Amino acid sequence: MKILQTLYFYTPYTSGLTIYCERLSRELVRRGHEVTVLTSWHDRSLPRENVTADGVRVVRVPIAANLSRAVIMPKLLPTAAKLIREHDVVHMHLPMAEAGGIAAIGRAMRKRVVVTHHSDLVLDGTRLEQVAAGVGMWSGIAAGRMATQFVTYTHDRASVSPTVTRVGNDVAVIPPPIEIAPPSLNARETFRARHQLGPGPVVGYAGRFAVEKGLDVLMETIPTVQAAFPTAHYALAGPYLDGRDNSPLRGPWDPYLERFSTSVHKLGVLRGQELADFYAACDVLVLPSINWTETFGLVQVEAMLCGTPSICSDLPGVREPVKITGMGRTAVPGDPQDLAAAIIDVLQHPETFHRSAEEIAELFSLPVTIDAYERVYRGEKVDLHRPGPWSPAQPGA
Repeated sequence: MKILQTLYFYTPYTSGLTIYCERLSRELVRRGHEVTVLTSWHDRSLPRENVTADGVRVVRVPIAANLSRAVIMPKLLPTAAKLIREHDVVHMHLPMAEAGGIAAIGRAMRKRVVVTHHSDLVLDGTRLEQVAAGVGMWSGIAAGRMATQFVTYTHDRASVSPTVTRVGNDVAVIPPPIEIAPPSLNARETFRARHQLGPGPVVGYAGRFAVEKGLDVLMETIPTVQAAFPTAHYALAGPYLDGRDNSPLRGPWDPYLERFSTSVHKLGVLRGQELADFYAACDVLVLPSINWTETFGLVQVEAMLCGTPSICSDLPGVREPVKITGMGRTAVPGDPQDLAAAIIDVLQHPETFHRSAEEIAELFSLPVTIDAYERVYRGEKVDLHRPGPWSPAQPGA
């Protein structure tokens, strides 16, 4: 099949959505499909069009203006119309203000149109940005209603999304494409020794240093957790410097970083094997987000695949991996005492929250996601959600 993927930003820009689309596109090419990605020309040092080392064709459209996380590209629809003629499937990734127009063109050309909802765009800045967010939402709703198939991550998150709830009942659930290397031999001991994490339990965090990610809430748990486990260390993976001037990203977590400087370790951005070894070195990974727009949290499943349980905020969508695998606990968003109690419970009873990597991979893995999308592209109905705990998808289900 010839598949056209459309989204605002693509690699080397880094975000959860770009990682999702990159993994999806790369694996589809590996399976013999032709994939074109239509995206913004966000970095003028990149070519307008090229084929990546993975065999993915990338076409970039100039940006006329930026509105926070949204972009204005007058040439997007004309370029999309030209490319749609060359492809069998049009796959859009929301949020995208032009989604309705692209879906209409795709249906007019009798192409199969697939729309995946990743998140709801919220812009709290100027009045113009708020209008743009509204346009993006209603355009996504229109695209979803015209689509051959509308896809979301979880029914749990879909039930509260202002976009998905207006699309209708024909919504398929496909988990995100999750890919993580197996931990190295003796990764736990080697990683801990290299970063001086100590012999005691290690509480991990993987994400941006940002208030909406709940990092300060996690830092507030340190006194309570260390009262139960005096040798506990916290390992923070993720960017902690401002990319514009390399200054530290400041926030309400700073007093805790200073007070507990000997037991809190800023590791910076980790990728590939180093990231897998980080997960394996942790006794628990915490996703303490307080932002309702958080939709899933790939990092917690990556940790589970490396043998580490997760604690996450009890938010729609975010809580699904823990609920369906039993490999962790949820905590009240923004409540450091409840979060600390959950951390202590997991550290005290690790056997209760253990699942094998094979069990997790049957539910969340790159092959599971790609298999489902291939069926959607062929026009088959797919929904990997099961009432209560999920079970592995059966062939032809």
